[in-house]
Amino acid sequence: MHRAVEICIVILALLVCTAAPAAAISVLSVTQDGGGQPVTVTLDMEGTVAFQYNGGTPIFAHGTTVKFIPPADGVVTFSATDPVTGEISAPQSITITAPTPTPSPGGGGGGGDTPSIVWKSVILPTGTFNVIADNSDETYPVSWQSALGVLKKAGISFKVSDKWDGGLFVIEVDGTPNKDLAGWMYQVNGISPGVTADNEPVSTGDEVIWYYSESMSQTPEQSPKSFYYKVETSSAPASGGSSAETGETETGSGVTADAVSYPLSLPPGSDLSLSEGRMYLTVNVPMATSAGDEITFDGNTMLITRDDVVLKLRFTDFTDKSGVISGEIADVTVETTPVTVTCANGATPEIGLVVSLMTVPMDADIDVVVTPLSGLSDVPAAMLSASNAALDTEGMAVDTAGWMMDVDKRGLENGVDVGDVTIRITADPTCITQAGGLSALRLVHILDDGTAEVLTLRSVGTTADGKMILEAGSAEGLSSFLFVSVTDAPVDPGTASPTSAPAEQTATPAPTESGTPLSVICAAAAGLLGVTSIYRNKKR
Repeated sequence: MHRAVEICIVILALLVCTAAPAAAISVLSVTQDGGGQPVTVTLDMEGTVAFQYNGGTPIFAHGTTVKFIPPADGVVTFSATDPVTGEISAPQSITITAPTPTPSPGGGGGGGDTPSIVWKSVILPTGTFNVIADNSDETYPVSWQSALGVLKKAGISFKVSDKWDGGLFVIEVDGTPNKDLAGWMYQVNGISPGVTADNEPVSTGDEVIWYYSESMSQTPEQSPKSFYYKVETSSAPASGGSSAETGETETGSGVTADAVSYPLSLPPGSDLSLSEGRMYLTVNVPMATSAGDEITFDGNTMLITRDDVVLKLRFTDFTDKSGVISGEIADVTVETTPVTVTCANGATPEIGLVVSLMTVPMDADIDVVVTPLSGLSDVPAAMLSASNAALDTEGMAVDTAGWMMDVDKRGLENGVDVGDVTIRITADPTCITQAGGLSALRLVHILDDGTAEVLTLRSVGTTADGKMILEAGSAEGLSSFLFVSVTDAPVDPGTASPTSAPAEQTATPAPTESGTPLSVICAAAAGLLGVTSIYRNKKR
């Protein structure tokens, strides 16, 4: 009898022990040794700690002892998760006071640049663009003048998640996804903000760095992949960003900017291979046409037409096996259907692009936004300053501005993928005359580094309805373009001529034998030589 009771007690004890929950993960200690020092959390077992700085995006670290470096003073909240049971410890907080952040080289809005770092300039308009969360397919409006807007304007692809409260968490940049405890981080003027990038505003003079961090303590300079940008904000209308379809964007002044997205990806079922610097492409034409692409041939050139863009792939030679085309690619050209813009003076020019690509685009697109301008006040200050600096070499300055065109690229990089560019403009000859004639017009190209080059327009023909066709070429790729008329640059008061010159200096120049002033003949000859020599179409 006693033996039976003992057995029952043992069985009951085992049942109680089995039913009792395992000890929860707990925090043994938390230390923080002052300004600029990490928060060190020690656990009683190996686990994952989620840190949140001022309620911002969670940052994860795994181990028994983990560290988090706060970017500035504030509150760091953290909790630990047992990797086996998924049990989460009670949240704890620690207040950080008077830290000393360490800005990155060039940070803080005006520090010196590190020679090995290439800073690129971005001009951020007003307004918002739409972002679709990768995990939920929900659409969110994001301010252009934000840290996330910098990535968007720079043409760098990214993906976001709305899984966490407080904003959009960036989970991939430029095709590189977050993995385990490594992922994408950003800094503004050397500081890592405690909010998601869509909620971090930026303004003129800010320096924004996006970098892939493989550890909590890795700096942008140590990162295997990073992007450096200097910000200029504009009061000009929002450019509309990348759109899934052709549309119109309402500007702040009530004027409508035309926005078009041109998809450049290869058709489904295509295969691209590289061998000894040569590109070999295979296209399944029946599969491509069933997906909506129109495919035709002009000699050895395959023309893929879709959504107002033609992708021209010229083969050195190719084979055709039951509609499957294979061969070596000689060159690639993109030609867009023109965008029509209604200017403030009532003119309706049409603007198109002819782009020479140095690679075959597997997954890329070009977003073009053309915005009419009512005056120089609509031109971003940095763009106007760069334009006048470039025109000054000709002794000219911007007089009026008709429109500006912003070109965003996804999956393409100037100088690597994008080669020569031709901007083609169709306009009413009456409008050209009213602007002072072709000699008074320029197309200013704002380069990636914020400087400008002046492109001379030339007439290449007329349309059936009598409109002039103008072209300007650049070997510096795609970015922003400003269509202007020019005037003589203002004379420096220190070098200006006296207001009253001696009579003999103001006399009419002596005529030549033909009766024409010599200076007029020289000027005409110089002008003719200038027009014939300025435009150069550099072939890469």
